[in-house]
Amino acid sequence: MPPPGKSGVSREQKLVVVGGGGVGKSALTIRFVTSQFYDQGYNPTIEDSYKRQFVVDDEAVTLEILDTAGQEEFMAMADQWYTFGAGFLLVYSITDRPTFESLPNFHREILRVKDREYVPCVVVSNKCDLSRLRAVGQLEGREMARSLLAPFIECSAADGVNVEVAFRELVKLVRKDERKTSEDTLQPRIELI
Repeated sequence: MPPPGKSGVSREQKLVVVGGGGVGKSALTIRFVTSQFYDQGYNPTIEDSYKRQFVVDDEAVTLEILDTAGQEEFMAMADQWYTFGAGFLLVYSITDRPTFESLPNFHREILRVKDREYVPCVVVSNKCDLSRLRAVGQLEGREMARSLLAPFIECSAADGVNVEVAFRELVKLVRKDERKTSEDTLQPRIELI
């Protein structure tokens, strides 16, 4: 277990991994949690939950990560998933353009369920190890992320490229959002009559 860091305790954050079917959500999550690549062929997930202790900026955090289904038939559960999370990895595959094009819909639904104008998200372009099969360019991914007010990170669950970077960035965004929300709550409100 990593050292507790500055605060002396490990805080918990709930993160949700969303995206279309077959983009590698489970592979990314399992790579992050176990440092292993899950290569058992495509086996659709309904919902899996994982925990991992992680240190970001010298502060320990216990991450509870919800790995969600990407198939249309499980979308009725999406509101529960979105309510659960404080931050979201929006994942698409560089080899599958429709998964890229579906990201704004996932993002819009998250904002609707959370009833907020901003929710911490990171756009994750997965499978960069398959660049010869690329159907979505990096520039397009960056532009999509910018439009969703999110950072862009290109990953490979297979090779372990930038997987921890994506989760670390999301933890930082959630912390920043929590501080801002806390400060907004503490601000005195003046009402003019």
